[in-house]
Amino acid sequence: MLCKRVSRMIAAVMLIFAAGFFTFAVTHPTASFPWSNTVTYSIYAVYILITVLLFIAPFKKRYIRHHAGTADDTQK
Repeated sequence: MLCKRVSRMIAAVMLIFAAGFFTFAVTHPTASFPWSNTVTYSIYAVYILITVLLFIAPFKKRYIRHHAGTADDTQK
């Protein structure tokens, strides 16, 4: 139960941070990173992936446990 809550809290903080960063980026269009856009987009993709996984992780564990029992019953 605690892990689910921690996972969701971390994901929520990451989402709030991303919204703040997006707001800053929109209001300061001349700001940039010292590396190429490919690196920047890769960092964005990893950040989004981690945030989504942290939101989904608490639900995925329950789903796997629930369906693992039904798969064993059909094999017997």
